[in-house]
Formats: sequence, C-alpha cells, structure tokens
Amino acid sequence: MTTPPIELAPLVAADGDPVVAAATMQAIATADAVAGLKSWLDQLWQHRDQLSDSDPAVLGGLLRAMHTSVLRSESPAEAVRPVNPTIVLGIDEALPKSTPNRHLLMHLLSLARAGDHLHILTRMLIARPPEGWMAVGQVLSPLLQYSDWDVHDFFPDIFAALSHPAVASPVLDVANFLTRSGRVAEHPATDRIDSLLVLLDAVVARLERFEKDPSEFGQSVDQVQAVLSEAIALAVSLCDAVGLIGDDRAKGKLHQALEVKHRRVQSEAAGALARLGDEAGREHLIKLAAEPSARRRVVQYADELEIGDQIDQRYRTPEALAEADVAVWLSQPQQMGVPPTSVEVVDAQTMLWPSYHDPIACFLVRYAYDMGDVQYSNVGLAGPTVHCFAADLSDLSVDDTYAIYAGWHAEHPDIFTVPAKHWNAAQKRVVQPLVDHLDREGYDAIQPDLLGFLLDEHAVVCRAMRDDQPHVVISDGLETISHPSSQSPRPLGCQDLWYLYTGRKMLRTFNA
Repeated sequence: MTTPPIELAPLVAADGDPVVAAATMQAIATADAVAGLKSWLDQLWQHRDQLSDSDPAVLGGLLRAMHTSVLRSESPAEAVRPVNPTIVLGIDEALPKSTPNRHLLMHLLSLARAGDHLHILTRMLIARPPEGWMAVGQVLSPLLQYSDWDVHDFFPDIFAALSHPAVASPVLDVANFLTRSGRVAEHPATDRIDSLLVLLDAVVARLERFEKDPSEFGQSVDQVQAVLSEAIALAVSLCDAVGLIGDDRAKGKLHQALEVKHRRVQSEAAGALARLGDEAGREHLIKLAAEPSARRRVVQYADELEIGDQIDQRYRTPEALAEADVAVWLSQPQQMGVPPTSVEVVDAQTMLWPSYHDPIACFLVRYAYDMGDVQYSNVGLAGPTVHCFAADLSDLSVDDTYAIYAGWHAEHPDIFTVPAKHWNAAQKRVVQPLVDHLDREGYDAIQPDLLGFLLDEHAVVCRAMRDDQPHVVISDGLETISHPSSQSPRPLGCQDLWYLYTGRKMLRTFNA
C-alpha cells in the first residue's frame, strides 16, 4: 500500500495553523526521505512565490524536519541525488532572510556529493553563505567524511567565497584535508599563496588588536566571542594551508602568528614553520606540548613531521591526553571559550561503559579557572567521551561522578524522562505511590518534576524540603537519592539527578 504524500501547502500559507504545521513536521522527520524528499522540495518550489509571506519560524522548522529525515535514512546521498539542485537554489533565494536553518539546504547538497549538486552549493556559498563559520563547517563536513566526490566539482571555483570570513576557514580546512590525506598531489590553493599571505597578515593583525582591546569587536560577550572564534578558526586554517603549500615566503607571516597569545594559533603556526624547516618553529612546537589545550595537536604534528621523539613522554601518557581533551573541550566557543588555568586527572579506571562492548579507560579531570577575584572549578570526564557539567560535581564521590556522566552519555529508546506537565492519567497514577513513599521518608513540600523510565523500571524526580533545606530527590520506591540544592551556586538539577540514578544502576550492572 502506497503512503499518501505529505502536503506542504498548509505550512507555507501566511495564515497557517501552527498545530497542523507541528504535526506535519513530525510526520516529515519520521518519514522515508528516499521516497519523500524530492516531493517535499518540489512542493516548496511550486509554492516559491508564497514563501516570502510565510512564517520564517515554520519554514525553518520544515527545513529541520526534512534534514532530520534525510539523516535518519540509511543512505542520505541516495535521498538527495534525485533532487534537482537548481530547485534547492531557487527555494533558498525565495526564503525570507530571517528563515533559520537555511544552511541545512546547503548541507543536503553536500551530502549528495554529485557534480551538479556541488556546483550549486558553490554558487550558494559565494552568493548567500551562512553567517557563522561553524554552520559552514557543518555544510562541508560530508566532503571530509567521504572520498567519492570529484575535487574539481568544488575546487578551485569555491575560492571565490574566501572573501566571506565565515566560509574561508571551512573551505581551507577541506583543501588542507585533501592535501594531507593524499587526495590531491598539490594543495588546491597553491596558485593563490599571495592572497592567502595577505589574508593571514590581516587576521593576525586583527587578533593582535583583539588582545589589546576586545571591546573594539563588540558590546556583548557573545559578540566578542563570535568575532574571536571566527578569527582564530581562520588563522588556524591559513597557517595550516601555507605550511602545506610549502612556500618559504610564508615564514615571516607565520612568525608573526607565533606571537599571538592563543595557544591554538601558536601550535598551528609552529607546526607550519616546522614543516617549512624552520628551527625556531620546531622548538616552539615541541615546547607547546606542555600546554594541555595544544597538546593533542602538537603531538599529531610532531609525529607527522617525524620529530615526535623530541616530545617528553610524560605528555603522551593516557592521563596527559585526557587532560588535553578536557582543556580543548572547554576552550570551544560554545563552552568556556578559553583554556582552563589548570587541569589534572584525579581518577582513572577501566570499566564497562554505556555504548561500549569492551571495557574502556575512563578519566575524571579536575579543572580550574583563576579569574582574579573569581575562582571556578569542576570535574569533567574524558575517555569514552569528553564532557563537563554546568552543575557543581565537586561534592560527589568518585563513583557518583562517573555515574552521573554515564547516565548522561547513555542513549536508548527505553531510557527517557517525561516532564510533569506532560504526564497522562496513567503516569500520574504511577507517580503517586512514589510521592507517598518520599513523604514517609520525611520529605515535605514535595513537587514532582520528572517521571523517568529506565527499561522496565521507573522513578520520580522531585524538588522537596528536608530538615528545612531544599533538595532534589529521586526514588523508585526501593532506592532514594537526595542532594541538597542550597550548598552550591550551581546545584544539581532534576535532570542531573536522573543521570546520577541511571548511571549508578548501569555501572553497577555492567561492572558487577
């Protein structure tokens, strides 16, 4: 029996029903993209004259739903290749300027990795690129993940987009990857070395100005961070590119980059100089292994350049690399944005972990930021994944710290929570005996927040009072975990306690 096509006309109408729109998006997100994507995009093309009057939020949600459907399919490329890429270009041009998720249309073209699709993608990146370099990085990620595309379908035409700061870094990253992996005999930007050096000079000057007066680049922390992260990404990509091209004229600009305070820029500049045979660059590269936020990259470059034996072995230990992983994670713009003042592995264990079939080395890493009058520290995880909670974990035992990360990391369709406002009658009946149990255990003013399901078990997470102190508490009727919420400016929340509960049960079961 053929499934009827999903109609998009109600979504593009100026007076569309948001309830109908939400239901349609859900249907698209879970539908077969191989069978449906071409029809959905053809419908948008047919209604292109209406798109300018459509709700940008609804259109953005529709783009997200189609993109989700494609990613869920067994072969995203198979879903996208039947689509006429010119239609995608026309839809993009017809969308209101404020439509979110426009870059997902470009990502679809990149997933196809076919000649016409890459040609249209190039035109879109030149004419109307996404605003942020991370969005462009997502767009181009399939070109790093797959080798079944023709380099000449993308290069050198895409270099016309280098004038867009958001595009320059990801494009150069693709070119650098192709060169480093041997896909091309010569760096695609070799004949553009002069313009790359001019661009490197400009971005280094921008970073130097930033170090003197960050307020010049924005009035808010978010604005300043966005400018800084884009400049750093471009400086890193340019240093790598000119080093791979191998033109000695780059040495002067790279030595300038070496003076920038940011460790990532220093490591890229030093690596490029070492590649060019510059002794000062080589020495600086080796010295940077002591910096956790640069360590992984430095070790990689040193090994690539066959000078890895010059790095002190203490920086190659699993603990040292775990410290490096946490420092790099914290340095990301969407996290703290700068490396921690200190990092130190405080515990290391090999254990069975969610999503892994075999035991894996796990590390707890304490990190700290010294910001003058303000001190900030917490404990992160490295090994099976890298993550740091916003909530303060310093009062948790070692076992519970591992547990809360294991609960956060676990993914299974039968492990989930339902907020209290969404409980149905049956779920409310499940909760009441658990609330009564907490009442008997001495908790007052109990406010249920989440109902959690762990395979065939369930537990309720509440906010409550005990001994005149606010707590978050979880109970399944047999085991109760409580944590005070007034002893830290960043206390555990209800979702955090659910992670602790599920993590305890999983790690106990896995490692009994």
